[in-house]
Amino acid sequence: MTRHFEDLAVGDRFEVGSHTVTRSEVVEFAEQFDPQPFHLDEAAAADSMFGELVASGLHTLCLSVRLFVTEFVGGMGLDNMGGIGMDELRWHEPVRPGDTLGLRIEVVGKTPSESREDRGYVEFERTVFADGTAVLSFRSHNVVGRRGRSADGGR
Repeated sequence: MTRHFEDLAVGDRFEVGSHTVTRSEVVEFAEQFDPQPFHLDEAAAADSMFGELVASGLHTLCLSVRLFVTEFVGGMGLDNMGGIGMDELRWHEPVRPGDTLGLRIEVVGKTPSESREDRGYVEFERTVFADGTAVLSFRSHNVVGRRGRSADGGR
């Protein structure tokens, strides 16, 4: 079953996915995208404000997008046409190797497109939890297909 714009209501909540973060992926991501000592090396991390190796916040954000796409868009059949922005991005707690992440998605707003009948705009509040503790939150603005849209995208 595909979920279209019309199938979502403000207040709908979905809990999806889980991913256990490994030390090797923390270091590999950091080496490529955020090479700060507390993401790369246990000894350096021990002397940081974290006291231990932690994942880059950008890594956590990317993992949350992965869960959204694989578990919600793919797994629950959301007719997602793409994203148009994010707001209110906050990192609440660091993510450590061994943490298991899950994602809560809540529909907090929706507006039909005034110029394109094939789509609407949905605002999602996304919260990532590590073993039950909120570690990341943000609002995403997504374009969601409407039921019966034509193959040419409503043009």
